Amino acid sequence: MLAWGSSRIRRRPAASRVVWIRLRGLLLVTLIAVAAVGVWLGLDDRFYIQRADVTGAVRVSPGEVFRASGLPGLHILWARPSEIEKRILEALPTLESVRVKCTLPARCGISVIERQPRVIWEENGVVWWIDADGMIFQPSMPLPSGADDTMGEAQRWVVRGPLPRDEEGQLNDRVCVGLSELWATGADVALAYEYVPGRGLMFTDERGWPVFLGQGPGMAERLSVLERLMADLEMRGLTPLFVDVRFPDTPYYSLTNNWWD
Repeated sequence: MLAWGSSRIRRRPAASRVVWIRLRGLLLVTLIAVAAVGVWLGLDDRFYIQRADVTGAVRVSPGEVFRASGLPGLHILWARPSEIEKRILEALPTLESVRVKCTLPARCGISVIERQPRVIWEENGVVWWIDADGMIFQPSMPLPSGADDTMGEAQRWVVRGPLPRDEEGQLNDRVCVGLSELWATGADVALAYEYVPGRGLMFTDERGWPVFLGQGPGMAERLSVLERLMADLEMRGLTPLFVDVRFPDTPYYSLTNNWWD
């Protein structure tokens, strides 16, 4: 017999409620564990950087590199290699490149490559070093004296005169190209040069003749013309007051005036 106006309510199984309670408990335990790990990472001294292995530093000390990095006392989780590399290069312009690698718990390695000075430039009593890319930087150690290979072949290159800089404060591109080409020729033209604004590089040869080489590309051609011109002058017994091969197609010398002085 059917009973109108009444119905029976069937209860859901309690299994889903049990699962939810267990998941909530697991989540709570996980949160507590994460919080505990966070507190441990934040308070344990083992995760704070106290030293770094610095390799490649010769003229600059490993301690300087480490201090410039900003790593001393920094938590390992805040160490960003790219930012650290940029910071070191800005602080130590004598470095050409820097590579930083950090691992847990708080180990960091810093590998540096120092700029190699090719030219010593003397300007009004101030000495600068210049590398192959035209980067100008202050000497990081006393200049070598006598037979010292600390700077390698750069001892041979000394330029005196006003230092021409570009908009970024580095060596003027045309002067840089001229020096680079002189270096590339391998010619032992001179041990010391002068820079004359508007005329470029010049040197005094073994006979005491001032020679203007200029600046910019074409140094090999200028040296070739110079060699032939010098031979011709010697053959004719002439002693010029100066020789100018800045323009190889129209080399020039004078026996009567020294307008360049």
